[in-house]
Amino acid sequence: MSDKEQIEFKNYYMVIFSINYFFQGLNQSLFAVIIPIYLIQFVGVINIDALAFLATVISIPWIFKIIYGVLGDKYGSKRFGRRRIWITSMVIFSGIMWTWLGIPGLFTKENAIFVFMIFGLLISLGTTFADTIIDGFILDICPKEKLGRTSGLCWGFRSVGAIAGGPAFALLVAMGSLDVPSLFILIGILVIATALLTVLVKEPKEFPEVIVTFHLKQMFNNKRDLKTYIFSFFSAMVDTVVVLIISIYILIQMGIISSEGVSLSLPAGDLNVYLYNGYITMIISSGIIGGAVIGGQIADRITRKLSVYLAYILTTIAFLLMLITTQWPILIIFSVIVGIASGWRHSSYAAVVTEISKLHPEMDSTYYSLCNAFSNFGAILGLAITGIILRLTESYLVVFLFCAIISNIGLIGFILLNPADYEHKKINNK
Repeated sequence: MSDKEQIEFKNYYMVIFSINYFFQGLNQSLFAVIIPIYLIQFVGVINIDALAFLATVISIPWIFKIIYGVLGDKYGSKRFGRRRIWITSMVIFSGIMWTWLGIPGLFTKENAIFVFMIFGLLISLGTTFADTIIDGFILDICPKEKLGRTSGLCWGFRSVGAIAGGPAFALLVAMGSLDVPSLFILIGILVIATALLTVLVKEPKEFPEVIVTFHLKQMFNNKRDLKTYIFSFFSAMVDTVVVLIISIYILIQMGIISSEGVSLSLPAGDLNVYLYNGYITMIISSGIIGGAVIGGQIADRITRKLSVYLAYILTTIAFLLMLITTQWPILIIFSVIVGIASGWRHSSYAAVVTEISKLHPEMDSTYYSLCNAFSNFGAILGLAITGIILRLTESYLVVFLFCAIISNIGLIGFILLNPADYEHKKINNK
């Protein structure tokens, strides 16, 4: 029996991986929620295109995830393994950058945008690199019967960090409990701590030899993988809508945001909208976590096919429910169901794709990052189509109907897959 097969997957490994994913999402949330406001306050006047360019530069490392996957799959240490050495070094690097960013006098009004652009790029590089390698770490050591639960829970915690992390810290800053530079230092320390937690996870010292060109070609020369990419592409088409559009729609029905067609406005000087939006997104996030856990449990304990079908049925029902009322307390309840469907759908997707990734043991991290790249492209397309529909119809209800219909396209790719490739019980019985 190989060293890899002898690794016992402890339940607390799920906790360690989930914490890492939470801080990955938190990094994104801070750059979306805290840093733009802080820069406006610090500099005084900033053009919106400068903030847009800042966000674009920070996003660049995510484009190259497949490169990190190749490096993490091919290069490792016979003494330390091929995963932890990358994860700990890159996460600690991000933590140091956060801490450095909080040091007084690092930047001035004249160079603040440039400094945050460079530090944001470096933080994002460390975060994205570690994210890719942690995916591979889970694939290496997680038994087939726990893949759905582990992947779903990790994604759920990352979503909570991305959605609710920024608003939660914004509340602390708004209450005067923490200034922004101190927040950066605190985040840096916590991020470094998450890297050190990874040391507690046992890793195989032996790993397959990788011939990059040969194994990459294998990912594109068979129908099974092409079908998996189709499933991945359509799996997340409505994910961005879940939080972005639904939270705005609820705030409109509450009378907090004024809407005239697609034009939105706020009462002058009312900053409570940040808190209300934070509360709504955290409520939706609780649904995402619950759905991820439920979907993962069904995928692992019963069948992955059943979990996928139930996820898509619930997604359809959840979006249709948003059509039947404009009463915001009921809409919040329905938004939780949408969140549950989103978490459930992703955990069932992750269970299927991670299992198929194991069919490429030499470069499983690269393969999984490739599938997620298709998923991200699908999410971008879904958001773009949603924006077009809103512009043409000026109706959020049409958007919800569109989501109820379009989400089911993902089933086409899934139906094309061979259950023997993703059902762990079938695989174990071979």
